[in-house]
Amino acid sequence: MQQPISILIVEDEILIAQDLKEILEEVGYDQVFRVRNYQQAIEVLNAQRIDLILLDINLNHSSSGIDLANHINQCQQVPFIYITSYSDAGTIADVKQTRPAGFLLKPYSKDLLLATIEIALFNYSNKHNAANLPIETKIPLNDETDLVINNQLLVKDNHRFIKVPLAEILWFESDKNYVEVKTAERKYLIRSSLKKLLEHLPDRDFVKCYKQFIINIHHAKSFSSDAVVINGHQIPISRNTQEEVLGKLKHKTI
Repeated sequence: MQQPISILIVEDEILIAQDLKEILEEVGYDQVFRVRNYQQAIEVLNAQRIDLILLDINLNHSSSGIDLANHINQCQQVPFIYITSYSDAGTIADVKQTRPAGFLLKPYSKDLLLATIEIALFNYSNKHNAANLPIETKIPLNDETDLVINNQLLVKDNHRFIKVPLAEILWFESDKNYVEVKTAERKYLIRSSLKKLLEHLPDRDFVKCYKQFIINIHHAKSFSSDAVVINGHQIPISRNTQEEVLGKLKHKTI
C-alpha cells in the first residue's frame, strides 16, 4: 500500500500556515500537520513520522526556527525548508549553519513552493542512498536516479510524492527513458534506467531476469528455466541471467 508523504508546517502566522496547508492539500498531500511554535513541533516530531518540514524562522516564541533546525539536525534527521520574510546578512549566516534543504522568501509562489519541496525530497533521498552505500560502491547520483529510502520507492504522482514499499513492488519494466513500476494495485512511471535502478535495490529481493525486466523474487508463484509467473503474468528469463535468476528463485525466503 502506498504511503503518503507527511509534511509538518511550523508557522505562527495563521493565514500563512493555512495557505501553505491548502496548497499542499490541493495537489494531493493529505498528511499535513500544522503547529505554531517550537514545543508543538517537537511534540509532533516525537509522535509522527515526518518526511519534510516547512519552517518559519521568527516564531514569536522563546525558541526560534533556527533553534528548531538545530534540534532537527541533532535528533530527527528530517529535511526542512525555511519560509521566512528575513533575508539580512545575519539571518542568512545563521541559516547556512543549519544546512537547510531549501530557503523561500515570503511572499512565495505556489509553483516555487512545490518545486522546492520536490527538490528537497529528491536531494534528501539521494543523500540517504549515497550515505548507506559501501564506500567502494558509491556512485554519483543524478536526476535520473531512482529514489529509494528506508525500503521505499519515492514516486512522483502528479504534483506530489508518495512512498511505495519495495516489498509491494512486483516488477520493474523498462520503457525507453522510463521505468514502469508495477504493484498489485496499480502502476507508476519513473524516469530512470534499469541499470541505475538495480544499483539501489536490495540484492536479496530483486534480480534482473531479462533486458526489460527486474523482478521481486518474493512474488514469484511459479517458474521454469525460461520464464517466471508473477501475479498471473509470464515474464521471460534470458539465457544470460538464467543461472542467477533460477538460483535466487530456488533459494528465496517466503
